[in-house]
Amino acid sequence: MMPLYGKNFAEFYNQHWSDWTGMVWPFVSRTVNKDCPKAGSWLDLCCGTGQLLKKVTERGFSATGLDLSTHQLRHARRNAPKSKFVRADVRRYSLPERYDVITCLFDSLNYLLTPVGLKAAFTSARRHLNPDGLFIFDMNTEAGYLKQWNRASVRVREKTGLLVIDTSYDRRTRVAQCLINGFIKQGKDYRGFEERHIQRAYPASTLDRLLRETGFTFRKYDGYRFARPRKDSGRLFYVCRMK
Repeated sequence: MMPLYGKNFAEFYNQHWSDWTGMVWPFVSRTVNKDCPKAGSWLDLCCGTGQLLKKVTERGFSATGLDLSTHQLRHARRNAPKSKFVRADVRRYSLPERYDVITCLFDSLNYLLTPVGLKAAFTSARRHLNPDGLFIFDMNTEAGYLKQWNRASVRVREKTGLLVIDTSYDRRTRVAQCLINGFIKQGKDYRGFEERHIQRAYPASTLDRLLRETGFTFRKYDGYRFARPRKDSGRLFYVCRMK
């Protein structure tokens, strides 16, 4: 089985995937300031290389990051040195404290391929959330996969190397696949690697039902316009509270 966010891809990801954090941070920070103004603690699930946690700790929050990739966490510790970090599965973890804000961003929950796994992640988040806290996450939709996947692209970085990214989406199974072939520059040579990332599209009705069953109320937003969602929204943001 190919690794996910292995050493080589984590290195590339750390250098070239911070733009998403910059795009969503204004919305996330505004939401927290408005809905949870006394928040002081923050848990970022699937924290990746810690780009969000860097902003969180700069705002004075006590922050913890959780991720399953040891290589992503290695970069995260350098990027957000004031944070605590835990290696664990987002579906099952047990931390000694509760948090005012819990986030899980950049379609990380689309990697959970069954409703059972997704509900487990929601349940774990609720268990670690303070009663007046916020749980914020985003997910790709089928409209997003249909619009942005089923294509190939090349990302070239002169000093780093290149990635060849081949994506596909199967409407019958609602499964999306992303095959990544990378070549990292080492002097005059290149080090190659390969990863296959698999995600699933969930109807909004399924997400809504699972959240209600878990004990959340929520608001939904278009994940690119940060406004009321539409039928063709390629990504959804959920802002959730405990019932």
